[in-house]
Amino acid sequence: MTNCTAHQQFPDTESLQRKFRSHSEYSLIHIPNFIDPHTAHNLAEELDHIPLHQCRHFTRANSCMYEHNRIWETPQAQQLIQYLHSSPFIQWLQAVTDTRDLIPDPHLVGAGYMKSFRGDSLKVHTDFNWNEKLKLHRQLSLVIYLNDKWQSGWGGQLQFYAQDRLRLLTEIPILMGNCVIWNYNLRAYHGYPTPMQCPKGISRKGIRVFYYVSNAQHRLTDPPHRSLYWYDDSTQTPYDQPWKK
Repeated sequence: MTNCTAHQQFPDTESLQRKFRSHSEYSLIHIPNFIDPHTAHNLAEELDHIPLHQCRHFTRANSCMYEHNRIWETPQAQQLIQYLHSSPFIQWLQAVTDTRDLIPDPHLVGAGYMKSFRGDSLKVHTDFNWNEKLKLHRQLSLVIYLNDKWQSGWGGQLQFYAQDRLRLLTEIPILMGNCVIWNYNLRAYHGYPTPMQCPKGISRKGIRVFYYVSNAQHRLTDPPHRSLYWYDDSTQTPYDQPWKK
């Protein structure tokens, strides 16, 4: 797998930021060719080799999707996600999306590979807002698609709706290497509710990563400090010394 340096392909961060802000009802951006074709094809091939019985079968509200997030079993996905969780990428992502202090999820709760087939759909919904494992609030979703030569007539495009759940605002093509990023919003309704009509044996493929933020505050009885190298024998308390210029 080639090294994935997606953010370095897009030096004009300000124009991407303006595009992210410009969505009519919630912040969203679609970036074609987000990762290079070789990386995208390697990921798609790896996903196709995962047996379905090793995947979680998501069927809520008559949706249908196979999910796999055990990335220690999938080296291509593991390398990509390590990059998407890296400090340089997160700093770029924060600049584009007007966010700060983003935290990646090493457990990939609800994230990782996804795959669905002819007749499958994802009903219109809004995303979960709380990661119980991390005790953090969801801030951003990032999806990269891995579909080669996908025909629009087959359906499966990710559709974003207005707050009335009826008016279609944005439709994201799910072509190889395409990426969509959006801010968590209680009213950011999305899905592909019409069952797909792709040929048998062809699947809708992608990989998802979610980012979180914390509202934690430090304890007043233990305020932030540097590592404490000094010790007061009389009070049996570690302490710091003022830094001297």
